[in-house]
Amino acid sequence: MGALKRLIGLVLVIIISILMLYLAARSFASFQQGYSWSEMDWNQKGNTSLSDFFIASDIGKRETIKGDKRCTEYYSYKDGLPIKLICPGNN
Repeated sequence: MGALKRLIGLVLVIIISILMLYLAARSFASFQQGYSWSEMDWNQKGNTSLSDFFIASDIGKRETIKGDKRCTEYYSYKDGLPIKLICPGNN
């Protein structure tokens, strides 16, 4: 019975370690994007959550022209679809 408890404990430690490594990798990837905390408010609700921070690793940034304005478009790496568009004067 003692060996079974040790095995269960070892399996739990391995699972927790894998989850921690995943979160660390996502955090590093999000941090590497270089976005400011306010920039990461992807759904423009007025504040940035921890989930917005983790989503940042999957979002790119490109300059676009809309009318006569130079805008910044944030897009999904997965499919290239826009997440949000920020233009000077109408945020």
